[in-house]
Amino acid sequence: MKILGIETTCDETGIALLEFIEEKELKFKIINHQLRSQFNIHSKYGGIVPILAAREHKKNLPILYEKLLKETKEKPENFDYIAFSYGPGLPPSLVAGKEFVINLAKKLNKKIIPVNHLLAHIYSVLIPKNKLNVYQKIKKIKFPALCLLISGGHTILIYMEDFQKFKKLGETKDDAIGESLDKAGRILGLEYPGGPKLEKLAKKGKPIFNLPRPMILQNNFNFSFAGIKTAFWELVEEIKKYNKFNEETKRDLAASYQKAVFETIIIKTKKAYEKYKPNSIIVTGGVIANSTLRKMMIKVFGKEKLVFPEKSLATDNGIKIAFAGYFFKNNALEPEKLEINPLLDI
Repeated sequence: MKILGIETTCDETGIALLEFIEEKELKFKIINHQLRSQFNIHSKYGGIVPILAAREHKKNLPILYEKLLKETKEKPENFDYIAFSYGPGLPPSLVAGKEFVINLAKKLNKKIIPVNHLLAHIYSVLIPKNKLNVYQKIKKIKFPALCLLISGGHTILIYMEDFQKFKKLGETKDDAIGESLDKAGRILGLEYPGGPKLEKLAKKGKPIFNLPRPMILQNNFNFSFAGIKTAFWELVEEIKKYNKFNEETKRDLAASYQKAVFETIIIKTKKAYEKYKPNSIIVTGGVIANSTLRKMMIKVFGKEKLVFPEKSLATDNGIKIAFAGYFFKNNALEPEKLEINPLLDI
């Protein structure tokens, strides 16, 4: 079975072709994947401009699709399904992807598998390696599991009995952690995307500044990062008054902010772990690409308990859409029935 996966929920255009073989146990291989980022487009605006993101998706999708076909010499009529991340995401980006997918599905006479982008993040932890044309077995997860989904737009704690049966324990009540890191980077004058640049700066600094850890004393599993962002902005403005805002101070500020937000999510996750006593802790989403956070999680929970996606698969891409599509192939639709859902939840 061959599934073409297409990702356009935000500002990254991803296309991937995966093949699945059902023998004694399921095996799969990544035949090809293409990814084009839009960092250069949005960096001068300090954040993602949805209309520009949609424009780039429209331009990139046909280019990446033709490149995939050229590199693989695959015949599109041999694809079994087209998987598409239909939400949550930026409405203009989703519309751009939807139009391409519907036209392609009609042309090839194929059904479309609608994939929840959040579930694709979770299922991505089952992919052992991002290697081309190598059959792989799916990773085994010990259930029940606690799942921490942390990305640019989401911060969610989930209790999972298995991949089909789960419940949300808590989520952010304002900013997501990835959004918070980007905003902190902007406060320090870093170009978009602020999160990765903040991480790079923080590695050279010391966490000497005191910042709040929001909601850690509350008896729930929710998060909040808006207040810590405000406290950080006020701290930076105070430092600027005394002309102490130099490169060394920036590095220490970055390290302090990272430590505060990471400790906040770890404290909350530990509370959930102590209450539910899961066999595994899945941590997925773009923010777990941060090596400092990975090390902090390992120090608290131990390497054996934790399940991360491969670092290259933590952020948005077509591979995880095609991969998750396999598990939702029974939900495949005729092209004209596909609808986007920008506010789709877990």
